[in-house]
Amino acid sequence: MKKYTHIIFDLDRTLWDFDRVSHEVLSEIYNELVQPLTTFSFEYFHEKYKVINSGLWDLYRRNEIKKDLLRVKRFTLSLEELGLDRPWIANQMADEYVKRTTEHAYLFPGTMELLAYLKEKNYVLSVMTNGFKEVQYPKIARSGLGPYFEYIFISEEIGYNKPDRRIFEFALKKMNASPTEVLFVGDDYEVDIEGAADAGMDQVFFNPHTNPADGGKPATYRIAELSELMTIL
Repeated sequence: MKKYTHIIFDLDRTLWDFDRVSHEVLSEIYNELVQPLTTFSFEYFHEKYKVINSGLWDLYRRNEIKKDLLRVKRFTLSLEELGLDRPWIANQMADEYVKRTTEHAYLFPGTMELLAYLKEKNYVLSVMTNGFKEVQYPKIARSGLGPYFEYIFISEEIGYNKPDRRIFEFALKKMNASPTEVLFVGDDYEVDIEGAADAGMDQVFFNPHTNPADGGKPATYRIAELSELMTIL
């Protein structure tokens, strides 16, 4: 077993239950602002939104779209799928979505127990996220994760998005660690696993849905529950 000294976690969909929070917040906003204007269900809207949002985030990671445009365009395009040309509502939805997602603190089962275990073993713990800083910092604070992390790496502040090798290299330099000392834990194969591997780090693919296909080279480790990480470390 290799001796790791540093563990870097992705945040959304790895520690913080992004899908649960997003669904809940979007449902609230849709019922308040959109449902009175359409016969389409929230479920229909949500499926369209997920596809549009995912595509825009891919563009953002490649620096092909700016943050402020992403925040609003995902709602503008989703409303257009309902036949609604309401840019003012899209702007309101964008503001409310960012505001309300910071007010939730849903973590995956076993998150706090795992972090306490790792802290007790003197691992240096960090977070690396592509999320927006005005959302991620409040989420980390509200959920009680803050005290466990010595470093918080947010792509927006660093200037590079995962899987760009440079964000991983920035983290290594900041932590004064070599790649072989670091284990990266994330849920996105292309963004987290391939990105960390390209920087020379071992990786843990957190895959609670047990999707069979990773593509490319398998991750160093693969887990379906966070508690499994304790058997590795």
